[in-house]
Amino acid sequence: MEIILYLLVVIFFLLLVGLAYTLVKDFREIVLGLVNMCQPQLFRPITWVISPIWFIGYGLEKAFGWEIIEKYDDSDGLEKYPSTGNLKLDFSNGDKIIVSDTSKIKAESLIKDFLEFCDGDLKFESFKISSGLNLKIDCPNQITFYDFSLLTQHFCNEATKSWGIFKSNWLTYYSYSNKKTFHNIVGQTTDGQKFSIYTLDDLYKDQYLRLNQELVVNTFDWKLINNGVQQSGV
Repeated sequence: MEIILYLLVVIFFLLLVGLAYTLVKDFREIVLGLVNMCQPQLFRPITWVISPIWFIGYGLEKAFGWEIIEKYDDSDGLEKYPSTGNLKLDFSNGDKIIVSDTSKIKAESLIKDFLEFCDGDLKFESFKISSGLNLKIDCPNQITFYDFSLLTQHFCNEATKSWGIFKSNWLTYYSYSNKKTFHNIVGQTTDGQKFSIYTLDDLYKDQYLRLNQELVVNTFDWKLINNGVQQSGV
């Protein structure tokens, strides 16, 4: 019995030594990791409480040039892409669709997450989920440009192969959350105009696409929203 206790004490001591060594060796990385975990995210309420830690780190980086905040290809994630012009849109008249390579259960969970924080009076039953090459989610017509942009961002953050689609008689585009920055959605219209949407803008008032042909935008297979069948005019 005494031997077993002795072995347990030795093992416990070695674990403490290993933990102390790790803390000393990787102290900087551990602290930076904890700071970046506090970055505010809309659909994770706990980050709203601990976000002051991240903002302190962000302020120190800007003030002293310290490398604290996790970068997205040399960007701090808050960058707003430049534009050469704005393309106005009437978002109230058109189909709003989310296409995602995820499961129906996951999609339902993401929609319910979104409904807890969206500004519009939307019901879960108003979102129609159908299966094809990917899941297709027809959003209710009354969803606002702001809420649809956040829903697109939420799906893209949780399921990488996700897109937000807007289709009307005069304008059709696809969009997705840009991984190089935190608040930019990028996309392209069917006539080849590349654009960004900055989710920190007042998207209730400023309902337009920020045009910029220099943006790098991934291509989208339109057959994904038509169950594998290419439709005319798309």
